[in-house]
Amino acid sequence: MSRPLRCVVSVSGIRGVVGETLDCAQVMALAAAYGSAIADGGAVVVGRDSRPTGEMLAQACAAGLRGVGCSVIDIGVVPTPTVPITIADSGAAGGIQISASHNPVEWNALKFFNRDGRNVDQAQLDRVLAAYDDAASRWKPWHGCGSYRRRDDALDIHLARVLAAVDVELIRSARLTVVIDSVNGAGSELGPRLLSRLGCQVVPIFSRPDLVFPRDPEPNAANVRQTGGIVAGAKADIGFVQDPDADRLAIIDDHGVFIGEEYTLVLCAAGRLAQAAKAGGKDLVACTNLSTSRMLEDVAARHGARVVRSKVGEAHVVDAMQSHRAVIGGEGNGGVIEPRVVWGRDSHIGMALVLEHLARTTSTASEAVADIPRYAMHKEKVAMDRAAVAAAVATLRGHAVAAGAQIDTVDGLKLLWNDRWVHIRASGTEPASRIIAEAPTAADAKALAERVRDAVGARVVTAH
Repeated sequence: MSRPLRCVVSVSGIRGVVGETLDCAQVMALAAAYGSAIADGGAVVVGRDSRPTGEMLAQACAAGLRGVGCSVIDIGVVPTPTVPITIADSGAAGGIQISASHNPVEWNALKFFNRDGRNVDQAQLDRVLAAYDDAASRWKPWHGCGSYRRRDDALDIHLARVLAAVDVELIRSARLTVVIDSVNGAGSELGPRLLSRLGCQVVPIFSRPDLVFPRDPEPNAANVRQTGGIVAGAKADIGFVQDPDADRLAIIDDHGVFIGEEYTLVLCAAGRLAQAAKAGGKDLVACTNLSTSRMLEDVAARHGARVVRSKVGEAHVVDAMQSHRAVIGGEGNGGVIEPRVVWGRDSHIGMALVLEHLARTTSTASEAVADIPRYAMHKEKVAMDRAAVAAAVATLRGHAVAAGAQIDTVDGLKLLWNDRWVHIRASGTEPASRIIAEAPTAADAKALAERVRDAVGARVVTAH
């Protein structure tokens, strides 16, 4: 019987603090469970981000996979989206990325992908968890153990896919100067390589994956002030900030101003939908989650497109995209999903699409942002577990704060009015919950979040 998991478990990954809520024995057992329940003994791609614990956990992961008969294809330190891209190229049965995304350096995680190159869904995750309980019974005899090999061309394959999805010559003609901050993470090699191939003058910072993260790796305004100063000082056209596993992208404009992760998907969608409409596309769809800005609806409407919203989480957005044949999707956390490249968030296609949009419209980054209707968003992390959120939903439905609102309970509770909304839900990546509000002004958004928080008696952990 494997030791019970005390870490965060969701379709976004099984993550915890290494040595406290996640250890090598658990990683080996989880990998064995995945190898038998999902990969069915087939080949499995294994990648990792640059965290100091990554190599250790990759070895534990490989041991678990091989122990149940899976052959391991180790692609080393790579962005998370490189794993599903390599699954497709290798014809593998699945893949595992070892990365805790934006979490601090002491965290790590396993992200599971299926043979279709997308995150496992809830049913598949449940099969892994069931197999984890008796992982020891699944070990093969010595002659049934799986093989191991390294593959060193995964980044080349990823790069080629991104370049094939955009007008490279158009971007090169713009001769843009770009600062890229890779936070010493998994995008440190591929990000600058891509920008160079796109003809940009590249100013790379924090591009040493052999070093620890230089700051809190969450790509938000408070954490990237130094990067904004570098963008302004270099007189760059734009600044890009990746998270440690390079699936999310934040943007700094040509004045060195952090414009926020909410604009990443919106700017990408503006360019992608314009091109799809120009090519004669009909019933165009963009997909996002319930916590993403309504700016996406404004941009979609310009091109006769519609927006379909899902539960928060990459896997849920992908479900919606595949169901509605969306041309683009993503989340307001800086995650862009371009199905021509990969069925998952990828900061690299995000950068390429933004640069293509700037080149095609001959706009500066600040002008492109000013062309989009602006709303104010307020985000809070609150000390509430899933059970508390479930209780809060019942409380809020009948509370005065919900007066006149359209109510959506697909994921926690979202209250929508004509010019504002607020969403409360349990986090899928840490033991906390989120309250996110959007309104015409920052004061209105903050006040709306506070009213919901006060109504359910929650305590703020962080707010911005």
